[in-house]
Amino acid sequence: MATIEKRKRPGGTYYRVRVRIKGYPPQQKTFKRVTDARRWAQQTEAAIRQGEFRNVVSAASSKTLGDVIARYRREELPHKAESTQRAVATYLAFWERALGDYALSYLTPEHISGALGDLAAAGDTRRKLHGRPGDNGDTCKAAKPKPKSRKTVKLYRDCLAAVLKKARSWGWLADDPMDGVTAITKIRNERTRFLSDDERDRLLEACKASTNDALYTVVVFALSTGARKNEILSLTLPDIDLKRGQAVLRDTKNGDIRSVPLAKHLVALLEDQVERVEAEYAKYDKPPKTLWLFPGKDGTKPVDIRTAWENARNKAGLDDFRFHDLRHSTASYLAMKGASLVEIADVLGHRTLQMVRRYAHLSESHVKGLMDGLSEDMFRQSP
Repeated sequence: MATIEKRKRPGGTYYRVRVRIKGYPPQQKTFKRVTDARRWAQQTEAAIRQGEFRNVVSAASSKTLGDVIARYRREELPHKAESTQRAVATYLAFWERALGDYALSYLTPEHISGALGDLAAAGDTRRKLHGRPGDNGDTCKAAKPKPKSRKTVKLYRDCLAAVLKKARSWGWLADDPMDGVTAITKIRNERTRFLSDDERDRLLEACKASTNDALYTVVVFALSTGARKNEILSLTLPDIDLKRGQAVLRDTKNGDIRSVPLAKHLVALLEDQVERVEAEYAKYDKPPKTLWLFPGKDGTKPVDIRTAWENARNKAGLDDFRFHDLRHSTASYLAMKGASLVEIADVLGHRTLQMVRRYAHLSESHVKGLMDGLSEDMFRQSP
């Protein structure tokens, strides 16, 4: 349904047109002539209603993408690993904002492709800091947002594809608009960035100097075990067995619970950490239900190390280095020490060897030594 409002302004009389059709976001435009306004209203209504022939399922006109996302959150998301839930929740929130008001009958490949284009053009809007005041007292300089990678855009695209696939299985959708959206393939952006000995020393010194008491221990934990940041920060006091020198990681990316050994240096740091945390929790009249190993100020959730980490990284002068690269550093050190890909995969918690093949070149000298020894055994001359 279209409505035309006559409005008088200092520059003259204008006509504002609003077109409202159930299942489609409201459209509006302003004209100087009423005839132009009426023509635009008729053309817009006709263009919108043509979308009804794209999906003949009755539910497609009564259900919006927002309805699909809401049901997906309720029925599908809880069955994924917690770390996956957080990532998928971000993707779902984007699609809800971008296209959530569209009825499924009006959702087209053009709409989806346009939203993906806007996403890529917006760049990486996560906070990037250089010398934020706090740990080192330097002045904050905001970095320009980096373009979103093809891999990131692909993750958003694949998430929507999974959601719409569920909509078809529920009988809410006939034709899948994703069929007309260009696939994103041939992505190879694997990183093998790892710390040199000098970089590692500078980073650890900067972490020690941080005002965040947990940062140094968290970074040593990451370097010593190859654990992800979320896996470390999700640890609770019962997850740590200092006598046996083990920690149980429960909030893992693939949902598998795994145990990691704790080196002596890390055990010594964790003994101090546990003692300090237990003393803090003892001050509570009613301690929280979850006793975090690295609690925040109020003790109800894990500590936020983002600002402290960025300050320490910048103070150490590390370029193109992320917290996740500590995990790459662990794997790289293992490879250079002669660990096999199977052993590296076991430490990192990968189910297959595909993810650790990027480190194979680092163990070439070890493999060469093995082959030289085999050759000597096979072809040594008889006495």
